Amino acid sequence: MVATLNGKEIKLGLANFIAQYNAVTYDAYYSAYMGGANMWSQDYSGEGKTMEDTVKDQVMDTIETNYLLEEHMADYKVEITEEELAAMKEAAANFIKGNEPAAIERMTATEDVVAEMLRLDTIQRKMHDAIIAEVDTDVSDEEAAQRTFSYYSITLPEESKESTKESMDASEEVEKEFSTEEKKAELKDYAEQVADSAKQDFDAVADSYSLTKSTYSYGLDEDSFAKEVIAKADKLKEGEISDLIETENGQYYVIRLDSEFDKTATENKKDEIVSKRQSDHYKEICDEYKKDAKWSVKENKKKNVTFIGNQYTIKVNEKDTESVENTESMSDIENATELVAPEDTELVQ
Repeated sequence: MVATLNGKEIKLGLANFIAQYNAVTYDAYYSAYMGGANMWSQDYSGEGKTMEDTVKDQVMDTIETNYLLEEHMADYKVEITEEELAAMKEAAANFIKGNEPAAIERMTATEDVVAEMLRLDTIQRKMHDAIIAEVDTDVSDEEAAQRTFSYYSITLPEESKESTKESMDASEEVEKEFSTEEKKAELKDYAEQVADSAKQDFDAVADSYSLTKSTYSYGLDEDSFAKEVIAKADKLKEGEISDLIETENGQYYVIRLDSEFDKTATENKKDEIVSKRQSDHYKEICDEYKKDAKWSVKENKKKNVTFIGNQYTIKVNEKDTESVENTESMSDIENATELVAPEDTELVQ
């Protein structure tokens, strides 16, 4: 037993299987970017926790959440049918048969454990859908309205570089680039030339000065792009081009207001607002369940779960001969397309 929830015992075997199952994906798709075999012992968050501990905490939180959601299924008239349970059992049996004994042992996988993970995942999905169905999806044009402008972030020719983050405020790089008065003056003169040219032909500036023309949409909740640029955009009418704009960190911009009401961007913003309402509501409900729950984790037992030393290979597709490898393969965790539980629950990656 690794934890208890309102008197219910949570077995270590289940927690280990879910954790190992998640770790396989991390190993296959993130290890190349996060230090390979050493990634699990690294503290990427800076909070004094290794990545292994972080993932294990996330798994335990998921287990708690899913069992609490199960306790409230009747509130939302959510059910798991006998047919669904039978399909999960079959998928679990296929999983055990389709993977090497060494991997099954390492993951503490049994048919019951695998079927239980599938059952919890199905409960979570059904409850999630039922909970977010309570959210108001009506968003007015006024609330979501987006204005769109094109802009150039102006740098001296030798300093030009690809970037998608010109919208951010002061950065260390900007401060270093303009550390001398001479450099600042040179940039300002150059930026004024660009701004004058933009007044004549905004689009031609991209080729004439080797600058990247970008677009940005914003609304009432804007807090990402430089505030000086947004203030200027608010004053422009559609098609108008700004004078040179200098931000407080010494960056220069010139912009053109392309749309005072961008229909496409506004519709996208509506979707974003609804999505946030849904995620906020779902989290609020789950947090409310947790507030009254009696949840206890045996930390000494959780320490027995480890991903260090895992050696799995994940096949992207049964018919695909290529595989994504972590280290020398101890076993294959296959993406068998027939191993699908109700409502398209994929068992293996």
